[in-house]
Amino acid sequence: MQLIQNWTQENRDNYGKQVMVVKHAMNETGLFTDEALAEMLDAHPSHLIDFQHLPDNPEYPDQQVTVDFSGADGATMLRAAKSSGKVWINVREVMNRQPKYKKVLEQLHGELEEHTGKNADRRNCRGGILISSASAATPYHSDPTLTHLCHIRGHKKAWVYPKTQDFLPDAAYESIVLGEVDEDMPFSYDMDAFAVIAGADLHGGEMVSWPHRSPHRVENVTFCVSMVMEFSTRRSAFTNAGMFANGVLRRKYGRNPSWAHASAPEKVAKAALGRLMMKLGTRKTFRRKDLVRFKLDETVEGFVRAVAKPYERVH
Repeated sequence: MQLIQNWTQENRDNYGKQVMVVKHAMNETGLFTDEALAEMLDAHPSHLIDFQHLPDNPEYPDQQVTVDFSGADGATMLRAAKSSGKVWINVREVMNRQPKYKKVLEQLHGELEEHTGKNADRRNCRGGILISSASAATPYHSDPTLTHLCHIRGHKKAWVYPKTQDFLPDAAYESIVLGEVDEDMPFSYDMDAFAVIAGADLHGGEMVSWPHRSPHRVENVTFCVSMVMEFSTRRSAFTNAGMFANGVLRRKYGRNPSWAHASAPEKVAKAALGRLMMKLGTRKTFRRKDLVRFKLDETVEGFVRAVAKPYERVH
């Protein structure tokens, strides 16, 4: 069975240059039913599961905060996501670590490479599964990897924005590659008027991709299950290393570098410097702590309750 269903020559020509949606058949694998997902969660290392909650915060309505889910089984986590609460579960690297899922990811990557004629140099291929409540949302952010969202169950709406300084400031993206933030960036709903894609409907069986680093956000309409595949290429790694160096120069040395306006030799030099800094562990000096602010509790409405005092994640 082919996983990518309706690839065209137009898709091949525009891949990586613009937002595109194609059909996929991952829904037919049987790996994304409630029973299969609960089993998958039980089998996965807890440190590779991010269980998050979206508390009511008018100033930051889609902020995600970490929930301590220790002691809960997969079926309980799934019930929490299907409840009236605001739950977002990211099961990282499951498509790489669990054999049944790994087989699907490898086939999907193989088909994508054949269809596009690109990304033969892809590296660090990872695939995660997102399980989220009907009222959950993915904040406005930019991915440092090339990312494709394979939507499997439910109904989402997606917004994709231009890659300009107004929507993707260098300093904000540097915060992502440095590790100061996960992938989130400053956002205002006024920005929606300039979105490249605004409120596009995504249903199970559709895969959406966008150019590298394109800012985007997603809102659920119903309970949703998706698979996110992400990988790096020589080109994306080059950009990220250069912007890592710029981030250090901005924060530690008071410089105001610009990646967009840098000359080709400057970019080469910055990328080399950034790679060296990464090898020396510079990112550790910027990495934020992951603080737990809620505990999974199936006895309360919404399945999560606030903890008395935030603490660093250990589960």
